[in-house]
Amino acid sequence: MASPTSKALVLVTGANQGLGFAVAQQLVSSGKYHVLVSARNESNAQAAVQKLQTEAVDKAAITPLTLDVTDDASVEAAAKSVKDQFGHLDILINNAGLGMVSDKPIREQYRQIFEVNVFGVAAVTEAFLQLLKASPSSDKRVVNVTSGLGSITMAGKKDYAFNANAWYAPDYRSSKAALNMITAAQSVKFASDKIAVIAVGPGMCRTRFTGGQGRKDASDGAKVLCARLPRETQMH
Repeated sequence: MASPTSKALVLVTGANQGLGFAVAQQLVSSGKYHVLVSARNESNAQAAVQKLQTEAVDKAAITPLTLDVTDDASVEAAAKSVKDQFGHLDILINNAGLGMVSDKPIREQYRQIFEVNVFGVAAVTEAFLQLLKASPSSDKRVVNVTSGLGSITMAGKKDYAFNANAWYAPDYRSSKAALNMITAAQSVKFASDKIAVIAVGPGMCRTRFTGGQGRKDASDGAKVLCARLPRETQMH
C-alpha cells in the first residue's frame, strides 16, 4: 500500500556524496521535502541517510534507495520500490554523473561516461515517468544536472577559462551536450503532462568528482540547483 505524504517527494540520484549529498542536505534541512536518497548500493544509501538525519528537520522524511543508473534491473527495481511505497514521484533530480575515466582505450572512456551521463539519465527518467505523471503536484519536474562544458559555443570561446584548450575533455563535454538535447526534447514532449524538464549547471564544485578542483564548495553548487525547485511544495 502506497504511503501518502504532504511533502514534495524528491529523488536525487548519486546522493551519497559530492553535489548530490549537498543537494540532499539542503532539501532535508528545509523541512519541506521528503527526500529519496539514492546510491549504487544499499550500504552507501543507508550511510548517507544516517548522516543526513543529524541535521534533518523531519528525520522520517528521508528514505534510502538503491539505484545504479547503469543497471537496468536496478533502475526498474528502484522505480517499483517508489511505486509500492509512495505511488508517485514529484521531482526527479538526475545528478549522478561521471567526469573522468583514465587509463582506458578511447572507446571505453566514451562508453563509460555516456553510460552514466546520457544513457543513465534517459533510462531513469523513462522508468520514473509514470510515477511523475501520477504526482498530485501542480509543479512536477525533472532536473538534469548539466555543465557549461557541454556548450559548443563556450568550448571554442577564445577567452573562456574553461574552453577546450584549458579543459579538453571531449568525452565529458559531448556527454553533457547530449544531455542538453535530451532535456530540450523532453521539455517539449512532457509539457502536455505538465512536467517541467530543466537543465541546471551548478558550476565546478570542489568534490571527489572534480578531483577537488573548482571555484565553489558543493554547498554553493547545491544552492544553485535547489533554487530551481518549486517554492510551493505542498500537494494539491
